[in-house]
Amino acid sequence: MKTNTHSLLQACAIAGVASLGFGSATAADSKDPIIYKDLVNPILQAKCVSCHGEDKSKGKLRLDTFEAVMKGGSEGDNIIPGKPDDSLSLIRVHYPLDDDDHMPPEDKDQLTKQEIQVLEFWIKSGAKKDMKVSQAKPAGADAEAIKFVVAHPPKIKAKKAKKPKVDPKVAAARAKALAGVMPKVEKAGASLMAIAQDTPELRFSALNVAKKFKDDGLKILAPVNEQILWLDLARTQVTDKVLTDVAAMKNLTRLHLENTKITDAGLAQIAKLSKLEYLNLYGTQVTDAGVMKLAGLKKLKKIFLWQTKVTEKGSKQLVAKITGLDANTGFKAAAVKPVVAVVKKPAAPTKPKAKPAAKAASPMEALGKAVASAKLAANSASKAAADAMNAAKTAQQVVKQAEAALAALKKASTPPKPPAKPAVAKKPVAKPAAKTPAKAALKKATPPPVKKPAAKPVPKKAAPAPAKKPAAKPAPAAKKAAPKQA
Repeated sequence: MKTNTHSLLQACAIAGVASLGFGSATAADSKDPIIYKDLVNPILQAKCVSCHGEDKSKGKLRLDTFEAVMKGGSEGDNIIPGKPDDSLSLIRVHYPLDDDDHMPPEDKDQLTKQEIQVLEFWIKSGAKKDMKVSQAKPAGADAEAIKFVVAHPPKIKAKKAKKPKVDPKVAAARAKALAGVMPKVEKAGASLMAIAQDTPELRFSALNVAKKFKDDGLKILAPVNEQILWLDLARTQVTDKVLTDVAAMKNLTRLHLENTKITDAGLAQIAKLSKLEYLNLYGTQVTDAGVMKLAGLKKLKKIFLWQTKVTEKGSKQLVAKITGLDANTGFKAAAVKPVVAVVKKPAAPTKPKAKPAAKAASPMEALGKAVASAKLAANSASKAAADAMNAAKTAQQVVKQAEAALAALKKASTPPKPPAKPAVAKKPVAKPAAKTPAKAALKKATPPPVKKPAAKPVPKKAAPAPAKKPAAKPAPAAKKAAPKQA
């Protein structure tokens, strides 16, 4: 006989098996839980199996059985007994929440710190299938985490019932019927398509031809009536007569009839749609009496009655008949009571009472008051002078600080002088090289330039010689004077 996990965990909490001592190994299971079956597996079922189970196994990893957990997936060792820090499942649990590799994904229910502690303890203890809590001997934080998980078991969501597999013959018949209907729907300008990929359920809409779609427009759908789940006849020209064909669609879950000529007379046909979950009667002529015909639709969750003749009272009566029904009757503005302002008359001003005339002061009192006033003025002046001195000192300090700051700012803003360029040593002027014998010989061997012969001067005609003057006769020699005798 299988033990109910939830009851088992509650019994453990009551018995106090999650304290530091978990009883003996021979104790009953209700007092000594098996770590994997009673603690680890419920955590995995609640937080992991939706993405790593029989129906879906991301990364080829399944966590719905002990064997699958230990096998791992396509990305590495999921669980390494005795090594929680190397086990991929726990590594990903500790990634930041916004990391793409964090598990579970950010939009899923996350593991609590106690649940993570339990998983780490299980792996650290050897990750065995049948090990009991008492055999693992938890202590400290591990014992406290186990105690918490026992007292607060994770909630495991109920699995959705699997859709029965369709008989291949039935599927073939449906496909054939749909192939015959589609050309007629397309010719009419309406729309017929699958609700989702790889599903035989259909949705029909006359929105594109609403102005000309009438009561006989649904006749072409008769071969596929059982496959139609959603029907949209909003704003078409249909009347109550069309509802006979609508009632033939036994699996209908959504029906749009807003802004049509539907009345109470046709609602009896709608009452035959036992699977109906959504009904829109906005802008029709239905009344309180008419909608009460729908009280037998126990799966109805949403009905729109805005802009109809249904009253608030009538909608509440329908809601009382169908559990969980939301009846939308439109926005109702709450009545606003006028605010009456009470204006009080202003109170009459009171006349100020006349002050009694002051008694004339004696000369002695007047002199005392004058002396006191003078002292008070002197004290005020002294205080003002002291305040002024302090203010002056403070101002001087501020000026000094400002000057220092300005100097520092100038120094910081002045670009540094470029370093002096090193003196460049003058190169000595090279002396002309001495002529080599070869150059001298070459110079001697070079013939001197040929001089052009000077042009011969043109002979001028000789001028006639001037006539010779007669030579002057020599003057007679002067006679020597005789020497004087003494």
